[in-house]
Amino acid sequence: MNYVNDRFCELVQLPRNRQAILAMKKDVDDFLPSFCDSPAKLSRWGHHYFCDDDGGRLIFDLNSPHSHRCEICGKVYSNDVQDGVWVTFYRNRAVVLALVSAAVYKATGETKYRDYALQVIDFYAAHYHEFVLHNKENKIFDSYETMKWGCGKMMPQGLNEAIVAIRFIQTIEILRPELEQEWLENVHRKLFREMFRLLAPQAVEIHNISCWSLAAIGVMGLAMKDQEMIDYAFTSPFNIRRQLAEGVTADGFWYEGSIHYNFFLLEGVSYLFLFSKIYGYDFGQESTAIFERMFEKAYEYAFDNLYLPNPNDGWPNLNLRTFSYVYHTAARAFGEKSKVGNLLKIIENDPNPRTTLPLSEPYYCCGTVCLEQLLFNIDFDYSDYRPVAHVSNTFPTSNFAMLRNNNWNVFVKYGLNGKSHAHPDIMNIEVMYKDQRISRDLSNAGYQSRLCNEWHRKTLSHNTVCWNGQDITSVHPGKCLRFDADSFSGLALDVYEGIDYQRNLHITEDSLVDEFLVQGKSGVYDYVFHLESQLQLECEMPLEDASLGFSENGYQHVEETKKVLVLGDKAVLWAVFGELRMKIELQLENGQELFLLKTKDNPVNQTRRSILVRARGEKVRYSMQLTV
Repeated sequence: MNYVNDRFCELVQLPRNRQAILAMKKDVDDFLPSFCDSPAKLSRWGHHYFCDDDGGRLIFDLNSPHSHRCEICGKVYSNDVQDGVWVTFYRNRAVVLALVSAAVYKATGETKYRDYALQVIDFYAAHYHEFVLHNKENKIFDSYETMKWGCGKMMPQGLNEAIVAIRFIQTIEILRPELEQEWLENVHRKLFREMFRLLAPQAVEIHNISCWSLAAIGVMGLAMKDQEMIDYAFTSPFNIRRQLAEGVTADGFWYEGSIHYNFFLLEGVSYLFLFSKIYGYDFGQESTAIFERMFEKAYEYAFDNLYLPNPNDGWPNLNLRTFSYVYHTAARAFGEKSKVGNLLKIIENDPNPRTTLPLSEPYYCCGTVCLEQLLFNIDFDYSDYRPVAHVSNTFPTSNFAMLRNNNWNVFVKYGLNGKSHAHPDIMNIEVMYKDQRISRDLSNAGYQSRLCNEWHRKTLSHNTVCWNGQDITSVHPGKCLRFDADSFSGLALDVYEGIDYQRNLHITEDSLVDEFLVQGKSGVYDYVFHLESQLQLECEMPLEDASLGFSENGYQHVEETKKVLVLGDKAVLWAVFGELRMKIELQLENGQELFLLKTKDNPVNQTRRSILVRARGEKVRYSMQLTV
């Protein structure tokens, strides 16, 4: 099996593919002829490249290495940190476009594109020993023996270095028939052996970053016929087979509980899986089964419109098309007629536009066609696929469940498998009515953004219950008490120490009924439900200005608080968007108070309407029904 599809040179001449190659040529021609880098430039962590005011990503402008403008509010940042991130983005673009340039050469035979690609690899191989060994906190080390975990050289951390290593190997694999053995041995010695020394000490726990380090080591080893690297990837103490066996739940989901990190991990492993196929190495029967199941389960926990739930760390508004490039890589290895190949075709036929990633974004020609589709699966018949029905499902070892019928999708997260990348939002729900998102998880902006840590990672920004204005403390699994096609009941113990949560959900064709039970300690309990920013909230009951009394843990970012003056124990609100008119009925028991809030979205220049029901005591019951 070859890396590039055997029919690539033939089918790339079709008109639709020629247009893609022309666009790729322009991207390369606009950058690589003037490529210039220096080991003296220190790279910085990409998560710094976000606006503190609204969480918007800063614009990477090739012509502006010292001035960085927010894509939302226009605020300009000028300091060493953002300058260092610009260096990271510049190098990443150079490495990605070297890969693109190799593909253009393969398609056109124009030797300048081969030379561009080799120029980039030659530079980094020749100067790799000169790059400063440092981590994302900008601490500098003098050797691999003294460095702390997480270091990079070209890039700000080992994770990014692993990505770069794989990109270089991909480029070489496209150009391999053109490359002399002496050149390959030189790059192997100067670049890949040094990357191995950097990455091997960083694969020391069950973690997504370890998987990337092992994937890079294995890909380099297979492509360069370096048995030490191959053995390290597959037989070292925290080898890739152990990562999959211990890090993936029985439900086929990466244990850290993030959709983004689940796919991010799949991306790295997919390269190693593909290179194992190319070079005839046994990936392992159990590992292969786990890897394949992860792709199948991802389709099962997607909403019907193929948008994805967003528990824990990650990026907002992701859909399966966001990760079509990962499915393309896996489908190259599994084959067009495989389950993964069939799911890829369903994704490629999805009418919704692809949503993008703010960091580690792969290459999509004109924003729509990924490079992997052209290189790997250019001969697929995308009209020939088998529909796969979505049904209600539970994922008990991942603490997730999804209820579905013809109208509703309700995703619930009722526990955690540890603190890594966790958000304090146990018993959070996301709600979809047909193609209309009613309430989604915000995920977060970049980790160094002030609002990521002051709002997106706070209990209050999620659809759950806050106690005494504090963030949920548990990072432990919950329990599914009952599940069927239209009902779910989940229990989480010690969500706060000594406080237990139970949430019961039921859907009909017209309604969603939510019952939330809390018991344990006396205090102030705030049940929160956020509506998407496009939904207007109508209230016919009197309102008065109010204060929630808390000023930390996200409460300081509530923009407006109105108390609803409710007569009796029942309140009715309306959520309205276009022709959608949704009745929200709240049963208020034992003196519960109803508040309407304006809260921040992601990005935070958008505003959501939020419902908060406050109760006091040590045993509380909330009840809400949505009816269309």
